Amino acid sequence: MALLSVVSACDTDTINLDPIGDTEASFFQNEDQMQQAVFGIYQKLSFFYAFRGGQNNHVMPVTMLPSDDLTSPASYAFENFTGLSGSASQLSLYYQFSYQLIARANTVLEKIEANGSNIYKSKPELLNYNKGEALFLRSLVYFQLWNVFGTAPLVTERISDLNDAYPPNTSGTQLLDQAIIDLKLASELLPESWGAEFKGRTVKNAAFGLRGKCLVFRGTVNKTAADFTEAIADFNAVKGASLISSYGQNFDVKYENNVESLFEYQANNSPGNVNPFLGGAGGNDAFAVIGEIGYYLGMFNQLPTWIGNSYFSATESIKKAYEDGDPRKAYNINQDATNLINVMKYVRDTKYASGGDANGVTVNNPRILRYADVLLLKAEAIVRSNGSLSEAIGLINQVRERARNSATDGTPSAIPADRNVAEANSQTVLDWIFQERRLELAFEEGHRWWDLRRRHIAGEIDLKTLDFSSLLIDCKFSDYNVNFPLPSDEVVENPNMDQNTGY
Repeated sequence: MALLSVVSACDTDTINLDPIGDTEASFFQNEDQMQQAVFGIYQKLSFFYAFRGGQNNHVMPVTMLPSDDLTSPASYAFENFTGLSGSASQLSLYYQFSYQLIARANTVLEKIEANGSNIYKSKPELLNYNKGEALFLRSLVYFQLWNVFGTAPLVTERISDLNDAYPPNTSGTQLLDQAIIDLKLASELLPESWGAEFKGRTVKNAAFGLRGKCLVFRGTVNKTAADFTEAIADFNAVKGASLISSYGQNFDVKYENNVESLFEYQANNSPGNVNPFLGGAGGNDAFAVIGEIGYYLGMFNQLPTWIGNSYFSATESIKKAYEDGDPRKAYNINQDATNLINVMKYVRDTKYASGGDANGVTVNNPRILRYADVLLLKAEAIVRSNGSLSEAIGLINQVRERARNSATDGTPSAIPADRNVAEANSQTVLDWIFQERRLELAFEEGHRWWDLRRRHIAGEIDLKTLDFSSLLIDCKFSDYNVNFPLPSDEVVENPNMDQNTGY
């Protein structure tokens, strides 16, 4: 038996076998395979929107709760800042998902650079399109990482050597700097539109809009007028986009990918019934498994019911910020709610995924970048670059006009009225812009907190004195909380990375 096993072990018919599935050497060889790889970058976005099996596993609290718009009866450190530490699992997940997406983008970019002319033969235009998509998606994550952690590492190449696996912290606005560089190239490479079968893939308008946003954020904290001038040029390069006729259509499942939407995550049904306990891709980063691809909304309407008090509520502050009669208030907030379950945006006009109604998983797309956001950022850039105040006010009024014509019964409202275009005080106009951003973008991912954060960094406001309108009595903001702590495990394992100040 021993002799037979030796002979069998040395048999070339048993040791020289081709792999059962794809390997890296056999993949990335044609346009179809590259398309799959690019879709894999998009798919990673699902991890930011999936429920993942529990109220402490989805990462929406990281971007939504730390503001004066939303609060929760549950004790989330992201809301009250007390006890916020690098051991927070949701911060670790947010960080992990971000760098997994970056790794996928970097792999695609590497393959295009190394072998693109041989890969893209029948459709050579796809080379530029795919490169632009990878750059855009990577830049979106850089923008988010800067707003969450501030000093997270910058990884622009695929890591294939262990010596390169420990990148240091960035400083200042380096993450934004790289996004601005990459988005410039992406805006040149991406198509203006895709065919109907590829609706939702990123286009030039998305790159121009996101780049302008990055420039406004960088200009705010660095006080660089040139950034605002450049942002205005990017916003002006957005072509064909406009405000959709009714505000609520932006969050209605029937109006996905509309003329106002510059980029949104394409939520959908999973191949089988919804399984919100899948952590995306089979519970891990397995390439071959799609996992959960719906959008979890249960944090607004307490689904599934067993999440208990881990739901998000509109604060008294945001309720008071809206004028009575503003159709956006009626659309976004349930005025008749007798409990704290009162947020209606996305919930009101949604469609649940197959099997997802009991778990709050919808096929309604979360809108990541809207033209209304761009208009208000452009108004801000005009004011900050000492441009025409009347032009900036006109942009605010476009948003307010659409708002007052957005009542669900079709009856125009007198509220919100236009701002006075003759206003000559730039600080007053800037205040109007941030008030409008709050009303227009309420309960959407990151907007309010990231606006407050950048203004605090710039010294324009002091968040230590802000009433966060929190249900948590121990809510207390300290200056160092503008950056959330980096995951402790990452800091311990990376000798070149330092923990953010204060943690």
